[in-house]
Amino acid sequence: MRKKQTADKVIVFEEALAQLEIIVKELESGELPLEEALEKFSEGMKLSQLCLTRLNTAERDIDKMLREEKETLVEYPLELEEAD
Repeated sequence: MRKKQTADKVIVFEEALAQLEIIVKELESGELPLEEALEKFSEGMKLSQLCLTRLNTAERDIDKMLREEKETLVEYPLELEEAD
């Protein structure tokens, strides 16, 4: 799954990551008013979750393809917990 449908548009992984990087820079600047910083933080957490989910899905897909190609078992790395 490469894209996720949102209420207003489809966001691909690369777009979500770029938006997350912008939000992190804005928060790190320390120049945002508290309410705006809280909104940005919330948005950043959602984007972070989206990116983590996409990465985990991609990793599972790659592992599956490798198993099918080699017809062997593949050792699975420890997955990061996804926030609710």
